[in-house]
Amino acid sequence: MRLRPTILTALRIAWLLTVVAATMAVSCPRPGPEPAPEPTPDTKSEERKQLEAAYVEGLYLKGACALAFDLATFQRATNPEQQNYRIQSDDQTRYLNVRYQNAVPRQENDEVECEIHYRLDAGESTTLIVKLVVVKATDEYLWLWNEFQKVGIIVQRL
Repeated sequence: MRLRPTILTALRIAWLLTVVAATMAVSCPRPGPEPAPEPTPDTKSEERKQLEAAYVEGLYLKGACALAFDLATFQRATNPEQQNYRIQSDDQTRYLNVRYQNAVPRQENDEVECEIHYRLDAGESTTLIVKLVVVKATDEYLWLWNEFQKVGIIVQRL
């Protein structure tokens, strides 16, 4: 039996297409490993980094410790029902009083509005009403920070 020229041509074209497709499939590069994700830039301010590196309870203004709790010369009081935390020097010339306006923060990224009263020396006292976010937490302490005002506190958990 003899094939017609059109069928023969069609078979040749099909065979050539098969050879070309097989060659292309073999020559395609294999997928490599996915590239590593771009590192997230550290957007923390220097003042916040200083607060997070600190370990002493107290008030931090612009990254520096303005009032530090010292067990030998200070007293500490907490009142969970009133959502209040206070440290003060034995002579009561210096103090930090924090009153949480809404729920007491518990974990990182919790936000809370606080009324903060402090006196660094005998005489003038300062009051701040500020929204703080928990930037670090341990079983015993919370690090709260306000980026705009560069105010932070390290407090014992209530």
